[in-house]
Amino acid sequence: MQATLAATGFLAALGAYLLGAGTTWLIAGILLGLVIPFTLTVILPTNRRLLSPALAKDSPEARQLLDRWGKLHAVRSILSFISFFVFLCALSQKSR
Repeated sequence: MQATLAATGFLAALGAYLLGAGTTWLIAGILLGLVIPFTLTVILPTNRRLLSPALAKDSPEARQLLDRWGKLHAVRSILSFISFFVFLCALSQKSR
């Protein structure tokens, strides 16, 4: 679901930029859009290893993978939050 929302937010920000909303909207959209390749290239391999039937659920490797997944998810969440903050800044610039 987060990838769909990120793509929608990126496209909306790109559209706003193309309609003259300013570069802040484009920057925020790009930050939000970066969630998608980050998920596909960095988080997805960890997810696949975690879901592997060959992985013993109580193994040290499973614990390591879960810890890694938690950190990667935090990076994705922080990236989304920064994008949200930049969007708020863009909105406040518009209202001045």
